[in-house]
Order: sequence, then structure tokens, then C-alpha cells
Amino acid sequence: MQAFEKEILDFIHKEELVTSGQRVLVACSGGVDSVALLLLMAKLGEKLRIEVAAVHVDHMLRGQESADDGEFVEELCRELGIPFFGGNVPVPSILAKEGGNVQDVCRTGRYAFFNEVMRAEHYDVLATAHHAEDQLETVLMQLSRGSVPLGIPASRTIDAGTVIRPFLPAMKEELMTYVKNHGTQFREDPSNESDAYLRNRLRRHVAPIILSENPSAALNVVKMTVGLQEDEMLLNSMAKEHFASIVTFTEDGLPTFPSDLFKSMHTALQKRFIPLLLNYLYFGEIKPVEYNTALLNQLHHHLSVSSGNVTIDLPKGYRFVREYGIVSVVKNEDNEDVPIQMLEKGEWTSWGDKLLYWDIADGHNEEAEEVMYFDLPDVDLPLYVRGRKDGDRILLPGMARPKRLSRLFIDEKIGAEKRRKMPVVTTAHGEICAIPGVRYGIQFKNRKTEREKYIFKMKAK
Repeated sequence: MQAFEKEILDFIHKEELVTSGQRVLVACSGGVDSVALLLLMAKLGEKLRIEVAAVHVDHMLRGQESADDGEFVEELCRELGIPFFGGNVPVPSILAKEGGNVQDVCRTGRYAFFNEVMRAEHYDVLATAHHAEDQLETVLMQLSRGSVPLGIPASRTIDAGTVIRPFLPAMKEELMTYVKNHGTQFREDPSNESDAYLRNRLRRHVAPIILSENPSAALNVVKMTVGLQEDEMLLNSMAKEHFASIVTFTEDGLPTFPSDLFKSMHTALQKRFIPLLLNYLYFGEIKPVEYNTALLNQLHHHLSVSSGNVTIDLPKGYRFVREYGIVSVVKNEDNEDVPIQMLEKGEWTSWGDKLLYWDIADGHNEEAEEVMYFDLPDVDLPLYVRGRKDGDRILLPGMARPKRLSRLFIDEKIGAEKRRKMPVVTTAHGEICAIPGVRYGIQFKNRKTEREKYIFKMKAK
């Protein structure tokens, strides 16, 4: 056995990438990397006691040239005596119809076909030809985007089974030599030479500089990412244990926990706890929830401090609420999305659990929880009611400048949930003049004088 084959075999055993009796599907584009993997897995199949086949996807981006790639892989499989599965993903038509990023569309379609073949033909494992220099490029991409440089793992779960990457400890030159020693041809996608994609730019212009400084840099990155991935697995496991121990659930199945128990965790666990919370909330759907750095940092900040209360809107109608030492996730009620309403003069208007009323001040004796008197020019009427918005301010009696509603609610010790349902009354020009149940603006008085022409009332339904 060649030294290269033994190196890969040892890696497969060390990482437990396959077990005896498994059926392994090799993703083969026809390029030198995937051809080397197909040759090696076909040769090691008997030693590993696995069944090997190849799968190829034509993304239909290069016409007959890409169709020829599939025919080449199919012929190679015939020579090796292994099954071949080929398929097409009409990337150009998908892009024309739905738009999107070319590489993302290719990858999504490719893996959809891989999963389809694995299920239909009962394959357990998908092998891909990512090598050490691919890992270096991946780490550089992650660093450029501000992500933790974990790289790509030696194995991971997909819908239909497991993806393995037996070539991670190997350099590109080793794969090239292996294929040439077998006297086997290969095909290269000319798009790999294009600088249109970040990975290609890093491969062509950045990685060579790093490798010229230290030829072992790519292999060192592989070793580094293995350690980082192991650390990540441990920390994630510990975060899950903390999550299970402190989180309880409401009758609606929504999570809640004491903020002091969160703060007692190490920061490294706190930062992993928050994605677990969001994963639970959105059933692991990363895309809709958009776990961007800004959102995660915002949530972490508000979970790490003690002062005040806070509420943060989350996707799909959820809200994060920290209130008086308790953290909870709540679902918006339907009436919280009610648009702005006009308060009809002389009629009671329903808002949430309250009724609001205004009219000429003469002869109104009906009782109400709050009765106020005000005067506004005709151009500022009628009054309107809406929900609170970020940045809202109201000018209160005795103040030179308008006060933020967020600060007002804190001063009045009004919790986040109650704030969401508070009616905000505005003039016809949108100026906030009253928060019924809390405070009224400078236009309002609790006693009528000759100046106040109108009456305002609020009562519970």
C-alpha cells in the first residue's frame, strides 16, 4: 500500500468515518480531487468492507462541456466496476426564475440530489474530496466574515446520512500525484479559475502567499480546526446541560428562565446558550431567524445586565422579554398588529382591553377610570390611537424637552408586556399627546378651565 493510501486509511480509522458494512457514495465532479477520492475509495472498499458508488451532478452551466464531465465520470465507474448515479440541476433556469447566488443554488441543488440518491439507493455515507488547502481557504473565508474559524468538520450529518471528508489531512499535490500514478485522466471546471468568487480569489491569490511562507500552513490549519471543533463540541454540550437545567416552559410551550442563572454561567457558555434558545424557538431553522452577530450580541448584552427591563422583537412574531429578573419569550397577540385608528369624536373606540373617548366638554357625566380635559386647534384634530414605536417621545407638563416613552415607562415601573398594549394617542399630525393610563401631555389638564374645550375619557371594556 502506498504511503498516501495508508495516511488516508489511518485518518478514516482515527476519525471513525466509516464502519464495516456501510454503503458509501463518492461525490465526483470529474476534477482531480474527486477522481483521486473515487480511485482511493474504490481500492480501499474491500479493506474497509464497504460498498462504493459514485454520484455526479451536472449544474448545466457549461452546456455540452459539463455534460461531458458526467459521461467521463460514468466511464470511469465502468472501468472501476462500481455503480454510477448521475443527475442534473438546471441552475440557469432556477436563477432566471428565482434569482440568488450561483454557488448557493448549485450547492443546494447538488445536495438535494445527493440526499435523493442516498435515500433511494440506501447509501449511508457521502464522501467528498475536500483537502487541507480547502480547509485553509475555508478558515480564511470565515475569518474574513468575522466568523469563528472552525473550518469544515471531518464528518457531519445531512438529511439522508453522513458526509465524510477523508482527504482533509492531504495536500492538493498528493492528490494530483496519486491520480497521475494511476494513469487516470481528469477534467477541470474552468470556473475554478474565475475571480468572481471569494473562495477562488483566496485560492489563487492569498493561499499561495501563506504556503510560500510556510508549506505546512494548510496542514497546521487542519490540526488547529480539529482542536477548535473539539472545544466547540464540549462547550456546546455544557451549554445544552445548562439550558436543560434552568429553562422551563409556559403552557404555550415558550421558554422562560431566571436571568441571574444565565449570568452565573461562563461567558463562553452564555454565547452558546442564546443560539440554543433560538434553535428551540424556530425548530432549528437558521435562515428565518437570521442569527446574525448583531442580534446575538444584543440578546447577550440584555441578558448580562441587571438594570431595567427590556423587550426585543424577534422574527415570526416573537419577542424576547427581560422583566424583573425573569427572561421569557412571548408571542405577539393579534391585536398588537392593529394599525393606527382614528378616534371618532363622540364615540367610544376600542383599543386592546380599553375604551377611549373624546368630545366637546359640555355635559358629559358618564363615569370613567380617567377623565382629562384638553384644547387643540382644529388642524390637530381628530385624535388617533396606535401602538408604541421605537423613538416615541411626549412633551409632559413642566418639561422643556419631550421625554422618550421608553424612559417614561421605566420611571413609571411599567413592565414590557404592559407597554406593548399601551395606547398611544396622537394628534392628526402624529404628535404624541397622551398615554392613557400612564401620563398625559401638556395639552391635557385634570380639571376643566375656560381654556379646555374638549374632554377625554378612558375606561376598561
